[in-house]
Amino acid sequence: MKTIILKFSGPLQSWGTGSNFETRDTARYPTKSAVIGLIGGALGYRRDETEKIQELNELSFGVRIEQRGTLLKDYHIARSANQTYVTNRYYLQDAVFLAMLSHEDSSWIDTVAKALVSPVFPLYMGRRSVPVDSEFFQGVVENDLLSTIKSYHWQASGWYQKKLSRESKLNRIMLDAYVDASLLDDSLPPMFQRDRVESFDLMNRNHSFRPVKSMQVEIQTAEMGKDTEHDAFQGIGGV
Repeated sequence: MKTIILKFSGPLQSWGTGSNFETRDTARYPTKSAVIGLIGGALGYRRDETEKIQELNELSFGVRIEQRGTLLKDYHIARSANQTYVTNRYYLQDAVFLAMLSHEDSSWIDTVAKALVSPVFPLYMGRRSVPVDSEFFQGVVENDLLSTIKSYHWQASGWYQKKLSRESKLNRIMLDAYVDASLLDDSLPPMFQRDRVESFDLMNRNHSFRPVKSMQVEIQTAEMGKDTEHDAFQGIGGV
């Protein structure tokens, strides 16, 4: 089995779940529907190609939160000929996530990966104003999704890793992850997120609920916690 690894990072990103015109919200981590929309765009699918898009729901999906970031509210005023609208748009700032996708059909994964490297349409992190960066495509590994999400190296910013390493008293931290419920064989009940794509058609956009389970991934921080003090005179030699 193969797993695609994607990294979402940058100053801003937004993953809407139940937005309307006046309020454009964001989830706290990338949704499966948003990532499927991104893959559909990479493959060149049009919004009304519903059957093709729905097939992408069969990809197994998981997200690991590398760096939580903070919520930003962007206040907008929009004017039409006869009316003024006040809108609030929410973003996550300075957040980092790993999204992973896998399937038993390795050739399908190869096709998706090739499209993500050379997409038909531009790729965005939820909105057109926040395109993906150069580190977006992390590659494809010969492993299942759960093993990959547990073992892939921590992708948070250096300053964030040092901060959490100093705060950790047990030389480890726990990263939260959320995966398709079918991937975890445990007795915990799933939660349900409304991010299964039924249609992206502008005349009939629709999402249904998807069962999701949470898990935690342990990251050792002993090595990262060393030598984190900054010496301002180190670069100029002895005095």
